[in-house]
Amino acid sequence: MIIVLPGESTSNQKSATILKKLIKILIWFISILAVLAISLLTLTDNTPIEETDYYAKTKSRLSKLKINGGYGTGLKGGWSKESIQTNAETYIAGYGLRENPASSVHDSIFVRAVVLDNGRQKVAMITMDLLIAPPLVVEQVIPALGKMGFGRESIYFSATHTHSSAGGWAGGPAGRAMAGPKNEEMIQSIAGAIVRSVKKAEVSAADCKIGFQKLNAGEYITNRLFGESALEDPWLRIMKIEKVNQESAVVLTYAAHPTDIPKADNRISADYPGMLVSNLEQSGVYQFAAFFAGAVGSMRPEDNGQDAYKKAELIASNLANLILTGRSSLKTDTTSLIRSTYIPLTLHEPQLRLSKHIRIRPWVFNWLMGEQEVGMNALRIGDMVWIGTPCDYSGMLYHSSDEVAQKMGKDLIITSFNGGYVGYITPDQYYDEHKMETQEMNWFGPYNGRYFGEVIDGLVLGMGR
Repeated sequence: MIIVLPGESTSNQKSATILKKLIKILIWFISILAVLAISLLTLTDNTPIEETDYYAKTKSRLSKLKINGGYGTGLKGGWSKESIQTNAETYIAGYGLRENPASSVHDSIFVRAVVLDNGRQKVAMITMDLLIAPPLVVEQVIPALGKMGFGRESIYFSATHTHSSAGGWAGGPAGRAMAGPKNEEMIQSIAGAIVRSVKKAEVSAADCKIGFQKLNAGEYITNRLFGESALEDPWLRIMKIEKVNQESAVVLTYAAHPTDIPKADNRISADYPGMLVSNLEQSGVYQFAAFFAGAVGSMRPEDNGQDAYKKAELIASNLANLILTGRSSLKTDTTSLIRSTYIPLTLHEPQLRLSKHIRIRPWVFNWLMGEQEVGMNALRIGDMVWIGTPCDYSGMLYHSSDEVAQKMGKDLIITSFNGGYVGYITPDQYYDEHKMETQEMNWFGPYNGRYFGEVIDGLVLGMGR
């Protein structure tokens, strides 16, 4: 016989009611999570590149590539630099969002421009002491330079890639994380400095000769992903411009990441690239020097026993000594050949991965990062072929394209940060490696190592003919 105590039935009923409510809440919670997951996440897409529309479109563009310029009546070259003015609200761009604006300026930051003109075609080569060439700045500069006679194909952007310089030049959540709060005054300051620098460079242009040199600076660089046994791009590449009045300038590229100054130091600095060009200008040998970031992906400076500014100063000093010691073998010659082009790049839809098989949906990526139209520049000056990429282009990818250029008797110079930014482009075999460059910062893969390499090779072949 079961005896039911007074109130026990009511208590059981209440417990059952509470349990039902908890189950309903749990079901609703799981349902909301499921809806969010479906809305925000999707599976990665590893469709073979040959079967994709974006690959076919770009290959078609390459086959119909329009190249401007050719031989002219001579060659004139000029150069100029303009200081980038910061303000009290300027945050530093590099290593992620910082708590406070920059505390002070350790060393000045500049925009530097070179203008070359053969009477038929003129080009502006522009670099800046910033993390990247900011797309919002470039959007303003291109129309302004267009009024001066420079088409998009004849404007060649880059940056030094210092991780300790002015930010505030990007919008959206990801832009804030990368470069601090958007600062319209900084955007205008950088854009204004670029336009003024190009104008002054064009005014200063005079008859000139050019030369190219490649120096092995491998002892100062290493592969930061896989160590010294992995592929590196050890070369310091130099274009010399020598005016008839014996004034001369050098335009440099090198692949070591300018990450010598730590995030804890909140002062603005151009890092070793700025110190390097200052050393060369102060030497009295060159009246002007400019640094364009090379294939900096996967490359970092070799440890030299120093930290922060002393480390940067030592790298700059070593590279400057290498350049100055080797200057006697850097010969210049006359040429009037300038050719240029710009090819839009169609990309795979965004694939910012959370794991090997899960990525955020493209609309989420575009909300975070903003949508861009990007492309590649190609510029030929004499026997030099310059290729500007919209990314941190990996130094591990350089060698194969360099061989293509060498077979044509051309000197290849690949630079990063041409006014767009699509993250890191690394060799495809490392796409699934759990490293920052190959996962968190590899946004449009897979197969972009091959894809970008094929576009570069196609541009080299087109420009080299």
